[in-house]
Amino acid sequence: MRLSCSSRAILLSIRTNVSGTAPGGVYVDQDIIEAIRQDHEQIMKVLDDLGVHGRATSEAYSVARGLLYSHMYGEEVTIYERMRSEMYERIEDSLAEHNSIRICLDRLDRIEIGTEWVPTIQVLKRRVQFHIDSEERLLKAAESFIDTSERFEIAERFQRAKGAQSSYTLA
Repeated sequence: MRLSCSSRAILLSIRTNVSGTAPGGVYVDQDIIEAIRQDHEQIMKVLDDLGVHGRATSEAYSVARGLLYSHMYGEEVTIYERMRSEMYERIEDSLAEHNSIRICLDRLDRIEIGTEWVPTIQVLKRRVQFHIDSEERLLKAAESFIDTSERFEIAERFQRAKGAQSSYTLA
């Protein structure tokens, strides 16, 4: 399978440290809620491309893996830290979901693309979709107690954290 145009654009965006990046800093034109929702859409597109007809390439998997790891890290060190005091149990649930996704990625790292690959990708997609659905409720709650200016500031830190993490996950 070849990468779709959207997957190639996402990979290019990651390798250039997200579009909107200004030299010496991160330019953010959306708040953290919008940034996370946009990431979720990109992640699901790449995962859908990865599972098309049960075929995949190591490059497509690398894109998906990089997106997931950088996104999870960015959330954990920014928005989750901010929301922890208000929504401790729900944040802990989200962290457990991230760990479940990491376990699935670790499994994919150890198996060859073949017969075990397709069912494992399907498990990954279900776990990611479950997490996105759960997190949507968190994001709605965050809008009620995090003001707009702080949401933009968190988005800037989120993009920086993702960029730092992606340098470790994309070689």
